[in-house]
Amino acid sequence: MKRDIIIPMQVEDFPQWFKNRYKHTSSFLSGFLLLLVDLLTIMICIGTSFFIINLINRSFINFRSFVTYWIYLPAFFLVFYVSKLYPGMVLAPAEEIRRFTIGSFFCFVGIAFSIIFETDGREMIAVAMIAAIPFASLGLPIARQFSRLIFSRSKIWGVPAAIYVFNNEKNIVVERLLHHPELGYKPAVIINTSSTEPRESQYKGIPEFPPTQEVHDTIKKLNIKVAIIIEKKKDTLLDNQELYTKIMQQYRYIIAIPYNQYIRSVYSSVRDFNGILGFSSTRNLSRPWELFLKRLTDILLLLIAAVPTILVTLVAAIAIKISSPGPVFYGHKRVGKNGKEITVWKFRSMVTNSQEILEKILAEDPVRRAEWEKDRKFKDDPRITKIGKILRNTSLDELPQLWNILTGDMSFVGPRPVTNSELDKYGKAVDFILSVQPGLSGMWQISGRSDTAYEERINLDTYYIQNWSIWLDLWIITKTIWVVLRRKGAY
Repeated sequence: MKRDIIIPMQVEDFPQWFKNRYKHTSSFLSGFLLLLVDLLTIMICIGTSFFIINLINRSFINFRSFVTYWIYLPAFFLVFYVSKLYPGMVLAPAEEIRRFTIGSFFCFVGIAFSIIFETDGREMIAVAMIAAIPFASLGLPIARQFSRLIFSRSKIWGVPAAIYVFNNEKNIVVERLLHHPELGYKPAVIINTSSTEPRESQYKGIPEFPPTQEVHDTIKKLNIKVAIIIEKKKDTLLDNQELYTKIMQQYRYIIAIPYNQYIRSVYSSVRDFNGILGFSSTRNLSRPWELFLKRLTDILLLLIAAVPTILVTLVAAIAIKISSPGPVFYGHKRVGKNGKEITVWKFRSMVTNSQEILEKILAEDPVRRAEWEKDRKFKDDPRITKIGKILRNTSLDELPQLWNILTGDMSFVGPRPVTNSELDKYGKAVDFILSVQPGLSGMWQISGRSDTAYEERINLDTYYIQNWSIWLDLWIITKTIWVVLRRKGAY
């Protein structure tokens, strides 16, 4: 079979390639598109709150009158702009929810007070404005997420960026940007700073050049404004003062991605040691007030879910009993916070002699044994009952874990609860991950669930603990609903 030969692009050919691929180098269009989406979502949220109040009592409010309140949209734009929600690229989802919630709160409360003080008999209009806050807090980030996915299919979305790398350190960032065009930054050229010879190549279809003067002059003529610097394990660009200075002079926006991702967090702040900059981060889940807030959120969510949970439990219990003999619930020993052994409850989805069947499979089928040793799961598990498949595909088998949340052994969001036999796979990160309560959902569940490999699970759980905030929990809960509805990675 013949392999396609990739002809390296010459520097003089790069401008034409770039112009055919990218129509602009500014983030204005991307920010403007998100602005239109935000303003439309605000009107939908106002209309929703008007509709609900009108549904309660038609005399309270005229539903159709909500369209007249578009005059307040400039106030939302101003607040969102000051909150740095535009152009809205690679903004952490939790931070986006936080900014939208705070911004929406001040806008709607301000509008409500102005209506109360300036007019008579319009108290229900003010109530409708206040009622729109929770819709906007979640509706705006969700609308943006869908919009980014749609806009990313168009050439008008995103900004071309020059990626500075060291050998193969480029792989994960460049591939992630290529795989997720909704992030907004499009790799336009790769500058391999470890390359000393004047040679050209390509990576995933992206031209790769050494950091020569000719290359930088070409980039400047094309008006590429963004540089993304990917640090390697030991050295940084500071080792090459000349190149560092050139990057600082040439680009308007510079993003440095540190090799060590564990020390810094989304909420890192800068500290100035008399001209020497340092980055400060706080592990929020070690603070009593934050732990109380997380527990309070769990209790409130349990109260909201109480009635539907009872109804689903009754239906599931009957179906399990009818479909196969054995108990309704299954308790599995897991490792909880600080290494405490806990019993994690689920609806029974397997036959009662599942352990014997597992031992037989592991003894007789080397392929499946390898799959089990890798992920501790089978993609096509013969032990699962017909009702069990339905429960697992919909994730309803985990509903009894609400009892674990009530007793304080688990939280709605947290690292994946693991078994004792899995601890070795977590290596040196095991104590850090076990320092918090495991969760019913978490970063790994919304990032592929059963399809996520162990190494990625560890990275995701570590990210969650280091970057925890109530806003991150809200984003994970919201995205969990979407993942469950899509049945992504569930088996």
